[in-house]
Amino acid sequence: MNPDTTHRNRSDAAVFAAARKGLDNCPAVPGTVRVHVADDLVTLTGSVKRLSQRADAEHVVRPVIGDRRLLNNITVIQAADDLFDAPDDGA
Repeated sequence: MNPDTTHRNRSDAAVFAAARKGLDNCPAVPGTVRVHVADDLVTLTGSVKRLSQRADAEHVVRPVIGDRRLLNNITVIQAADDLFDAPDDGA
């Protein structure tokens, strides 16, 4: 059986469970990432500290959703400390 056909016939609940399991098993993706599945759309939401975490979440979920559309609405939030260099005490 073609994998795309298998994914296409899966219920929203089955796709959600597979996506959630993949995210939970990926240490690079924090638990703040949420999944919503409705009809042909899978939406990722939440916040992460690094752009790579946002990409990792999408990379984990994409193989399990088949031909459904994926909307990655994960927000990357940098801590204020990450935005500025530490003052140079020697200058």
